Amino acid sequence: MAKLQKGEREEKESKLHRLLKRLRFGARESEISQELGWHRRTVNNYLRKLKKDNKADREGRSWFSK
Repeated sequence: MAKLQKGEREEKESKLHRLLKRLRFGARESEISQELGWHRRTVNNYLRKLKKDNKADREGRSWFSK
């Protein structure tokens, strides 16, 4: 994984969480990846972190904000 600048990880996590809050009907990883311009694997890593922090959840293939 690439080395991130100080605070960049938290900024990306926050950006992803705000996007999920806007998407009332949820979104798939590929849709999120396309919207943010990030690699799908990067999106997956941040989604799993949000799930661990109880800020997001998954139903089927779609992710939602909590």
